[in-house]
Amino acid sequence: MESILLIYKSKTGFTKKYVDWITEAITCRVIPLDEMNNADMNTYDIIIYGAGIHAGRIQGLKEFKMKVLSLVSKKIVVFVTGGAPYSEEIFTNIKMNNYSPDELNRFKLFYFQSGLNYEKMGLSDKAMMKIYHKILELKKNRSDIEDGTNKAISGSYDHSSREYIEPLITYLKQLLIKS
Repeated sequence: MESILLIYKSKTGFTKKYVDWITEAITCRVIPLDEMNNADMNTYDIIIYGAGIHAGRIQGLKEFKMKVLSLVSKKIVVFVTGGAPYSEEIFTNIKMNNYSPDELNRFKLFYFQSGLNYEKMGLSDKAMMKIYHKILELKKNRSDIEDGTNKAISGSYDHSSREYIEPLITYLKQLLIKS
C-alpha cells in the first residue's frame, strides 16, 4: 500500500479541522508545514498539502512547492480552505494566483469552504478585514456579491463541513487502487 504524508499550515484552525477529518477517513502521517524539513519525502508516494487562502494566495505554498517540485514520481495533492462558498470563479482565481500552467498539470487541487475566526487572526489581518468591511459598508450601490461579502465579514463564522472532503477522499482512494 502506498504511504501518504499530509503537510498543513493552519493559522486560525479551519485547515486543522479538515486535516483531522481527512485523517479519520484515510491513514497518513501528518506534520505541520514548519516541520516539513524533518520528513523524508522520498518514503511517501502521495504528498498532500493543506492551507488557508489569504489575499488570493495559498499560505505556505511557495515553501511547499520548493520542497516537492523535484520529487517527480510523487503524486501531489493540495487542498485549500477559505471563507467563501465554492464557485468556479473562485477556484479558477486560486489556480491562476498560485500555479504556473505546468504546475496545474502536476498538482491536484481541492477547495473547502471554512470561515473567518477573528479571535485567532493576527492584528494586521484583523485590521485589514475591518477596513475592507468599512469600505464595503460605505460604498453606495453595492452589488449583491459585495453586500453578501460585507455581511459575511462582519463577524466570525464557521461553514466547514466534513462533506466537503468527500471528493478528496474519493480521489485518494482511486490513487491507492491504481497502484
